[in-house]
Amino acid sequence: MLLPRPASRPLDLNGLPAASRLEARAALAITAIATAWFALAAAWEMFGPILAGHYASSASVGIIAENMLRWKIAGPVWEYTASQPPPEMYYCHHPWGIFWTTAAFMKVFGRHDVICRLPAVLLSAATPPLLHAIGRSVYRPAAGAAAAASFVVLPITLSFANFNALEVPVMAWTLLGLWGYVRMTQTSRRRYLAASALGLALGMNADWPAFVLTGGLLVFGAIRAYLLPKRVFGPVHARRYAQWWVLTAFLAALTVALYVALFHHAGKLGDLLGSYGLRSSGNAEPLSKVLASRRYWIELSFTPVAIAAGKLAALVCAARLVLLRREHDALPLLYLATATVQYVVFRQGADIHIFWPHYFGAYFALAGAALVETAAALIERAAAARRAPGNAAPIERAAAGRAPDDAARPAPAAWPAPGALPAWPALAALALWLAPLAAVLRDGLPALRYARETGGRFNERGHLIDSDGAKTAFLRWLAPRLPAGAPVEMHEGMKATWAQVWALGGRVVTPARPAPKQEPPRGAYLVDTRFMLDRDQASLARRFDIKAVGPFWALGAAVDAQAAVDPRAPGIEAFSFREREPGLLAWYLVSGTEPEREIAPDPFLTWELRAHFGQPAEPPAGAPETLEEKRIAHNIALAAGDGARAAALLAEISAALAPVGARFDDGTELLGTTFHEGARSLLTIFVRAGGPAASDVALTVRSRVVERAPLSTTMADPIYRDVGLPTAISPQRWRAGFLYADPVPIRKRPGTEVFWASLRARDRGRAPALVDRGGASEVEVLRLR
Repeated sequence: MLLPRPASRPLDLNGLPAASRLEARAALAITAIATAWFALAAAWEMFGPILAGHYASSASVGIIAENMLRWKIAGPVWEYTASQPPPEMYYCHHPWGIFWTTAAFMKVFGRHDVICRLPAVLLSAATPPLLHAIGRSVYRPAAGAAAAASFVVLPITLSFANFNALEVPVMAWTLLGLWGYVRMTQTSRRRYLAASALGLALGMNADWPAFVLTGGLLVFGAIRAYLLPKRVFGPVHARRYAQWWVLTAFLAALTVALYVALFHHAGKLGDLLGSYGLRSSGNAEPLSKVLASRRYWIELSFTPVAIAAGKLAALVCAARLVLLRREHDALPLLYLATATVQYVVFRQGADIHIFWPHYFGAYFALAGAALVETAAALIERAAAARRAPGNAAPIERAAAGRAPDDAARPAPAAWPAPGALPAWPALAALALWLAPLAAVLRDGLPALRYARETGGRFNERGHLIDSDGAKTAFLRWLAPRLPAGAPVEMHEGMKATWAQVWALGGRVVTPARPAPKQEPPRGAYLVDTRFMLDRDQASLARRFDIKAVGPFWALGAAVDAQAAVDPRAPGIEAFSFREREPGLLAWYLVSGTEPEREIAPDPFLTWELRAHFGQPAEPPAGAPETLEEKRIAHNIALAAGDGARAAALLAEISAALAPVGARFDDGTELLGTTFHEGARSLLTIFVRAGGPAASDVALTVRSRVVERAPLSTTMADPIYRDVGLPTAISPQRWRAGFLYADPVPIRKRPGTEVFWASLRARDRGRAPALVDRGGASEVEVLRLR
């Protein structure tokens, strides 16, 4: 049972609840550490290229900002156009505040990758101090430190700290608004009224959930100030409170009217309503069933420890509000309501976007402050109960120093006035709270890396995930080599994203075009051969000159124009990625989850592609150095009939492999693997082909987590996940006895993860079976703990 309502604590010269110097200094130290840590986490890779996944939407914000500046328009258009886009192209599903902010940054600093992340990084860095300020103002310094520390350990807040989308600015701006509200009610000063109105208004211009929070605060404020008797929450400065209420309500109404007018002008009001009808679909399912289907995502985002603490805190905050009648105990509950509306009402959005419950992070932080405040009071009361009865006098004297608003209220002698508490109960409560936060951080750290490796997608419900790191390097290499203004078309296998469009430097990009039939495209036509039918690859190779960079092909008139500065023979000319591990500075600022890449001519790959697509192929003059070059040199020797040379190279290659020795009934063998652990770990599977595979057979790799990580409280991911990308040369084009390599980027999930390889029929027909593994269909090729 909670304690009776206490007297308000004495205030210091700044109008804040009084506290000991030790508590204040300790709280500031913890907040400074939390802020520094969160800022460092948000700034990790901030100068690097934007890759695939949910993070690619940050590139869309950059595209919109560039269009705003280029065409001098106020509305967001997230594709490049050759002429000024009409209002009908405006994106009208969300308010436009984040787009205007990014455009302002781009106007000052220019077009750079970092601009797509910088607003989010700065706002994330400001969020822990804002949480500390709210906790300090509402409760005490230790509670403020608890709020800051709670926010910076959650996996979801760490994973999306640099995500320049909607949640980060909404939380930062609305927390500014709540801090201003708290200080305004405590001091009645105009500057805090202005801070509250500004923060809430900026939040409402960032996304719609800010309207839910603002509306809840206005409703609560109206009930608190004008409907309930003053004895419930105490009197307020009526004039100042009314000014705050009217100004905030006016700004909310004005913001709604602004976007209704803008969206109506663009003819998109119906589109907006349709999008939110789609986002809220699935509401017929029972909530318990929906939450059960999302269990792993929820635990991965918050951990069971934080989930349990959040549930407890909701009960504590509600009880404090009812029994202690402190109005600011409503703030965590208002944020909980906002997050719940976002997550429960718009179910389809939550089923697709793992970051949908991000707002619960702000609730958890505010709730942590309330828990520490309550625990500190309970600790002091327990200590007071053990003291001699004569020692109660100091407590009663402290209660007599309560604030003027509480002058008429009797202060229960059993409750020590919080301002008179010594530092140790608050610090003890804070220490007790930091212990479970350490358990949360244990899962937050690997989740941060896991998020960056997958572009914020995590397990993507088992679907194949590719970072597009190599593809982005290819596009950045190609873009300056194309004539200015040359349009770019992409085959659907490129799986075009905003990040790819951004990487091409502002060019007009047309995705999902079919392969050209006769004449080469006027600009450039780009292909990812791993996701293109073999017959279509053969058609392109037969009719056009091609530049191949790894599995990516570029062709077209704009590509052919390079011949003046890059002479070559007709046909396929191949380049390869030269990868190396980033140095410490590059690992932090540019990319800690991808290698550094250079693109260089590759005569070995040129021979391999030409040989497989029926073009004249000259063997390279130089000796092979890398394992990949030795693989192709083995095939060259085999094609030339040099059996002794091929056998020597095969023996040299086999010695460098971890043996697998699996053979399928079509004659194909998995010889062995190599595994490179680094910024982007890479498993490479070496295969000796038994001959061309059936038309629907492919080499696949999938994985499953078989045991959760040590000391982790989060459940093991139960989903089988496809991790292997299709081979650049289709198995239908393999030659008997040739060696092929399948590079598989490894983005390890938390826990012990096992990887299996197999030859599988994707659509129909019979897949080859392993004949030396008891008829099993797949073989283990890697196990990581």
